[in-house]
Amino acid sequence: MEPMGDAWVKKFKTVKVKLKDGTIIIGKLNIGEYARVFDYFRSSPDQYFILSDAEHDEQSGKVVIINKNEIVWAEPATD
Repeated sequence: MEPMGDAWVKKFKTVKVKLKDGTIIIGKLNIGEYARVFDYFRSSPDQYFILSDAEHDEQSGKVVIINKNEIVWAEPATD
């Protein structure tokens, strides 16, 4: 039996997200097979997404799980 390769596509983009409560979080989003951050947010069926290496509340290096319904805006950084 051959070992399985890594089945997940890893394509990280830095994004800045503002939530309804005013919180701003900057972190890395794995957009996977999507071409752009915009495409990920419009087409991904997942209700939640994960930002890794996130910065908020004066802390960094966090992993944050965010509900898409709580987003006011999202801005991709120029990587």
